[in-house]
Amino acid sequence: MTDVSVRAVLVPGAWMGNWIWEPTVRHLAERGIDAEAITLRGLEGTEPEATVAAVHLEDHIQQLVQHVERMGPSPVVLISHSYSAMVTACAADRVGDQVRGLIHLGGFLPVDGRALLDDWSDSDAGREQERADIEAAGHLWAPPPRGLLDHESDLTPADRDYLAARLTPHPGHTVTEPARLSSPVGAQPSTYVALSPYDDIDRAWRDAPTVATLASRWRRRHLVSGHWPMLSTPEATADLLAAEIHHYDSQRS
Repeated sequence: MTDVSVRAVLVPGAWMGNWIWEPTVRHLAERGIDAEAITLRGLEGTEPEATVAAVHLEDHIQQLVQHVERMGPSPVVLISHSYSAMVTACAADRVGDQVRGLIHLGGFLPVDGRALLDDWSDSDAGREQERADIEAAGHLWAPPPRGLLDHESDLTPADRDYLAARLTPHPGHTVTEPARLSSPVGAQPSTYVALSPYDDIDRAWRDAPTVATLASRWRRRHLVSGHWPMLSTPEATADLLAAEIHHYDSQRS
């Protein structure tokens, strides 16, 4: 039994379904937390490419909004990874106070009027190339190939093989379309988790999104990890998430 009143909803990042979070859900359950992971539309791994390509950012946002609404009045904590911070923060903007808090693991944070790819690369050329590749692929965002995953040095070869076998093309419109927010994301009760190979929070936060670094009331955390901490350091990831969920649960009105 647990006295935690909030429910946690974990949302996968680009190219992934709920399978990436299922071990974390089990770890959280062992810690007495009611958690579930969802799969965003088009990322089931079974849909025709034309169906995947037809999904827009607002489709993902509304899917999460409707999921929270179906949960009834229960307070929730939304947990994102990478791309899905765009979805969880925009959904929280729509849902309001039912979202007790948000936890972003290495997330791309939404800014009103800007798309994820607007902040994707360090150069205009890199951003334009990524957009061109998505358009050329029929509005599909291709997952990283197996060779590129070798750069994720904290993953085992088995982890890299697992990802390469399961990652699927992502709906391209969701990363080229601008986010729409009624209030700046910095006003939301949030925790940003910087992912870094360095066991130094200040150094880890040097590469955090500007939105997160400027949000003075946000909780700042970090994991010594590459891009997929739920694979490379599952226990530490679950411990951090559990601690943050307990924090937001303690903010009961």
